[in-house]
Amino acid sequence: MLRIAICDDLPDHLAKTEAATRQYMETCTQEQAEIFTYNNPLIFLESLDKAGGVDILLLDVCMPGIDGIQVAEEIRKRREKCEIIFLTTSDEFAVEAFALQAVHYLVKPFTQVQFDEAITRAMIHIAAGQTPKVALKLTGGGTRVLELDEILWIESSNHTQTVFLKDGDSVEARESLVQLLSVLEERSAGQFVSPCKGYIVNQKAIRTVKSKGITMRSGKIIPLARGTFREFLDRYFTYVFPSGD
Repeated sequence: MLRIAICDDLPDHLAKTEAATRQYMETCTQEQAEIFTYNNPLIFLESLDKAGGVDILLLDVCMPGIDGIQVAEEIRKRREKCEIIFLTTSDEFAVEAFALQAVHYLVKPFTQVQFDEAITRAMIHIAAGQTPKVALKLTGGGTRVLELDEILWIESSNHTQTVFLKDGDSVEARESLVQLLSVLEERSAGQFVSPCKGYIVNQKAIRTVKSKGITMRSGKIIPLARGTFREFLDRYFTYVFPSGD
């Protein structure tokens, strides 16, 4: 579950940003999120010590006492890895913002479309982090960030790519099967393979490999292309039991 914090000293701005965040989470993604709001940057910094870090921080620049740039500097000193989106009424702090590895810089007043673009960019950055993840563009709009090990297999039917997940859920991706395999290979080389036309499988989720097909740990049987059994089996063993150099 994502943890999203919003810090803005102006109550109406804080409320608008929270509303925009909730709308994004409801309409543009299937991710779940906890949303925390703060009208005081010092209280926000204290909360990091008590409650732990956040994944995304929506941070106003101009606040009394300690401004957003100083808050971001403190966060980076602590080596927090959260994605920071600055909110401000002008672009005069843009250089400082991006020097602090901000993922986006929103000038108030912003539209919901602009806001959605900023959050999506932050989610893509999260997906590209240390834990192998992928950000899928979903049919009907929005994105879904998934850890690679959550994905069991992907099945293509009638130009729709259905991604089947470990928890029994599934999502429909907008990318083609070729595009998905390319992205997955980039994230984790060799983990995902195509045993036949219309399928991608996670080799970590395979139970058995036989000439008639692959049995996944979920019980799903996926066909193997004719004449590829030995080649596929060799590839599977190479991935599961890699030889040291």
